[in-house]
Amino acid sequence: MKKNDYQNMMEHIQPPAGLNDRVLSAARRRAAEQEPAGPKRLAPRKWRPVVRAAVCAACALALVAGSVTLWPIGGGETTADGAPVTALPAFSFGLTAYAADTGERYEANANGGLAFSTSGQGSWSAEDGHYTGCLFQVAGENIQTISLAIDREALYRSRTLTDLPGEEVQKYLEAEASGTEYQLPGGGDVIAAVYSEGEEEPLTLEVVTDLGASVTEDYDPEARYGFLIPDTGDIDWEGDPRTANQESIDRLDGARLTVTVTFTDGTEQTKIYTLSTGQLKVEYEEDGTMTLLPQLAGDDDPWIYGVYAVDEESSRFFQWPVQGTNTISLSNPYGSRVKPGGQGETVHAGIDIPAPEGEVILAAADGTVSEVGFDPERGNYLVLDHGDGLTTLYGQCRDFTVEEGDTVRAGEMIGAVGSTGMSTGPHLHFEVRQDDEPQNPVAYFDSDVRDTLRMG
Repeated sequence: MKKNDYQNMMEHIQPPAGLNDRVLSAARRRAAEQEPAGPKRLAPRKWRPVVRAAVCAACALALVAGSVTLWPIGGGETTADGAPVTALPAFSFGLTAYAADTGERYEANANGGLAFSTSGQGSWSAEDGHYTGCLFQVAGENIQTISLAIDREALYRSRTLTDLPGEEVQKYLEAEASGTEYQLPGGGDVIAAVYSEGEEEPLTLEVVTDLGASVTEDYDPEARYGFLIPDTGDIDWEGDPRTANQESIDRLDGARLTVTVTFTDGTEQTKIYTLSTGQLKVEYEEDGTMTLLPQLAGDDDPWIYGVYAVDEESSRFFQWPVQGTNTISLSNPYGSRVKPGGQGETVHAGIDIPAPEGEVILAAADGTVSEVGFDPERGNYLVLDHGDGLTTLYGQCRDFTVEEGDTVRAGEMIGAVGSTGMSTGPHLHFEVRQDDEPQNPVAYFDSDVRDTLRMG
């Protein structure tokens, strides 16, 4: 698949050299201390050529947790006695991405997007294919069964075996040394990763089971699922594994994941997620948690190559708001950045789109002009209300072609690019807010738009 400028912009993140060897060496030393004294030689593992990813990378960010809502029967009608009609519970579900290294689960952005990192405990072998390390769980209440299906590639189930006793560690090491299959406690198909938190810590195994393109099973709130790329022999895993990882992940671009849940009351709900792939910016919070954004990374920004999924029914997408340009300013992307002069940080609540003076500004979606004004920072600005708490703001404009109270359609001209307010050159400052909280604007453009974006 041909890469655009966005996908080729930065070098790959590299796992620490020799990390896995050091971890296995520590495990071997611990196992050796628990067996009778005597000479023993452990040969390198030969039976499964696995490419393991960095151990301490989180698997991802993402999505909407399930909930219980109340739907009034009869639309708020009352009984003959004047009492309101009793409400029945209506259950819902969502997906949460699972961070393999910490066990944490993450919420989605306001547009219902899920961002999956592919640099967690992933693995590849010629026999089994590429277990991507992108793990998700189905979350909700009163779930009885779940069905998962993907229209491209395959799925797998992942489980973690922790605190393995010394005898199990020794069994694994003996199997590795002899080139035989390790008999996993409780069953399982493939050992995807082997690691330890330290030299004195127990060995942990990540075990995966191939599910094919679909599976239906009883609900287990602890079950984790991931994306599996069967090996077709056209990717050079023996060369640069990071390049191979991206080429393999790109086979998920455009795939659709269907999740159907049956609740204990007999009702059923289905959600379909469209997948796209690319560089996801990594943002670290003060508490140390990691967030992945469907956003272009700047020169100094960390990024992880991953999968971005959106709920086809609930997500809302915008048209690109500037005619004739698809560039986001490198110096002013969304999020925190260092203040001029290096004194502290400030939050940039939108993205800046450079364009020639007078270039046409377009309404990103249908809406009503709720505010037109000027302030020293944004210059001439306009706000569109799109309903359900969603608004967009257009700043640094030269002038406008609409007035407060006007109704506009997506793609309609609403103004012209300028350089008013705190501006060093002509551009559009574009913000997205949900319930007055700033959101990452890039999350509101579909994969067709994101694939064309450039940093400049």
